Amino acid sequence: MKKRLGVMLILAIFALTVWVAHAQAETFTLKAVAGWPKTASEYKAFTTFAELVEQAIAKKHPGELKIQFIGGPEAVKTPDQVPALQRGMVDMVFTTTAYYLSVLTEVDAIKLSDFTPSEERASGAWAFINDIHEKRIGAHYLARLGLGTKFHLYLKKPIKTADLKGFNIRVSPMYLQMIKGLGGNPVVIPPTEVYIALERNVVDGYGWPAVGIRDWGWQKQTQYVLDPGFYQVPNPLLVNLKAWNQLPQKLKDVLNEAAIEAEKRVVASFSELEKQERPLLMKEGIQVIDLPPVEKEKFLKIAYDSAWKDVLEKCPETGPRLRELLTKKK
Repeated sequence: MKKRLGVMLILAIFALTVWVAHAQAETFTLKAVAGWPKTASEYKAFTTFAELVEQAIAKKHPGELKIQFIGGPEAVKTPDQVPALQRGMVDMVFTTTAYYLSVLTEVDAIKLSDFTPSEERASGAWAFINDIHEKRIGAHYLARLGLGTKFHLYLKKPIKTADLKGFNIRVSPMYLQMIKGLGGNPVVIPPTEVYIALERNVVDGYGWPAVGIRDWGWQKQTQYVLDPGFYQVPNPLLVNLKAWNQLPQKLKDVLNEAAIEAEKRVVASFSELEKQERPLLMKEGIQVIDLPPVEKEKFLKIAYDSAWKDVLEKCPETGPRLRELLTKKK
């Protein structure tokens, strides 16, 4: 009888220990916002990452980490999202570099990268960019979930040369210098106002990735898409540094592994979407302007030279190293 009671007591203590350990396991919640609404193609990159995290947590650390999506620009205005991250109002932001250049000028170099996100990790570019983020704005640069595609110019009127004189082009800070270099007049307006601006002939065109204009209905006001494409789509996923440092290493590992895998999957999936997008745009009546080789070369030279010049002038200490890390040796 005493032996039986002893065994029962041991089992009870063990069960209590397990229960206490489970009860004490803290749940970490990361409040996240994105620079685009859920209807935008770019948002799919975030869901790719979030689903990988959710699956890994369910398998390895059930209930210990949750990503709570607050919303897109309707929840926090796009230019305010990274400042909100800095203040700790949100813990995670998925955005594009154009939306926080005023906070960290160096990120403008990421669009000029010759490499995929995975290659940037291998070359040391990711580590250098993360170090700048952590020291300067208190954010951990978790991933670049952008998108394996390039930007294009979409126009209402045709051009035959690398010359935009007389054209009003909607821009974000992403390609402001390029449009100036091509002789165009840059017009800064948010995506939500682009359709009306096109409809009312306030602008003659706009820059946007190879995938996504149909999300906004802009194809109805667009007659031409210009080749070649330019720059890379640079969409960082940032985490408030204080929130990041509070996470146990095992949860950081889950986020890092999901980030690395998501970078690969996003590049693959958006490369496939890009192949599907062009025929769909042509079905909508959009014509492709394929500039002659000499004009293509001129177009790309202006695009990249003007952008690097701007980065190097504004970031004399870090700009040269960024250019070295993000440029393929010829």
